Amino acid sequence: MSAWGWARSGPAVFSTRHRGLHFLRAQCLVALSVCFIVGLKYVPLAEATALNFLSPLFVLVISRLVLRESVVFSQWAAVAAGLVGVLMIVRPGGELFVPAALLPCSAAFFLSIYQLVTRAASRFDSPATSTIWLGIFAFLIASLALPLFWVTPTLDDLSWMLPMGLAGTIAHWLLASAYQSASPSFLAPFSYIQIVFSVFLGFVLYSTFPSFAALGGVLLISISGLIAIKRYK
Repeated sequence: MSAWGWARSGPAVFSTRHRGLHFLRAQCLVALSVCFIVGLKYVPLAEATALNFLSPLFVLVISRLVLRESVVFSQWAAVAAGLVGVLMIVRPGGELFVPAALLPCSAAFFLSIYQLVTRAASRFDSPATSTIWLGIFAFLIASLALPLFWVTPTLDDLSWMLPMGLAGTIAHWLLASAYQSASPSFLAPFSYIQIVFSVFLGFVLYSTFPSFAALGGVLLISISGLIAIKRYK
C-alpha cells in the first residue's frame, strides 16, 4: 500500500494531521481482530459473524450516550430486537451459551468505535493515507505482544497468512474509500452480504450450518442493524 500510494501521490501520501485518529483506529482494529479470531475457536463462523454485526446497534448506543445525538423509539426497539437475535443464536442452555460467545460481541463493540473513527478520519485523509497509517500503528501495537505469543510459522501457515494480510489490506482500503464517497446509511445494507458468505464458507470449509433458530437470530440482527443506521440519513 505504501508503494502504491507513493507512486500515485509521492511523499504526500504519508502526510496527516490526525495521527491520533489513526492510532485509535489501529487500537480498535487489533482489539476486534483478537476478539473475533479467538472467538472463532468456540463459535461457528456464521454465528460469530452475525454477532459481529451488532456493531450498528453499539454505534447507536454510543452516539446517544457519548455524542448526545437524538435516538427515536424505533431505533431503541431495534436495539432490543438485536438482543433477542443474540439470544436466538447463543440459545441459553445451548452449546453456544458460553462466556466465549462474548468475544464476537466484544469484537462488534470495537468495530463500532472503529467505524465511527474511520468516518471521522475520512474527512481529512485519503483512503491510501488512512490505510497506511492504520497498518503502521496496528503493526506496532501487535508487535508489543509478539514476544509473549511467538510461534515460528511454517510454510503452510504463511500460505494462509499472506493472502489473509493482502485481503485485509484491500478490504480496509475499500472501506476507507467507501466512507469517503458515501454515507453509512447507503453502505450498511451491502455489508450484510458478509453473513451470506460466512454461512457459505462455514458450510464448505467446516461443514457447519446454523440451526433454524440461529438463522432467525441472524435475520433479526440484520434487520435491527439496518433500522439502527437510519439515523445517518
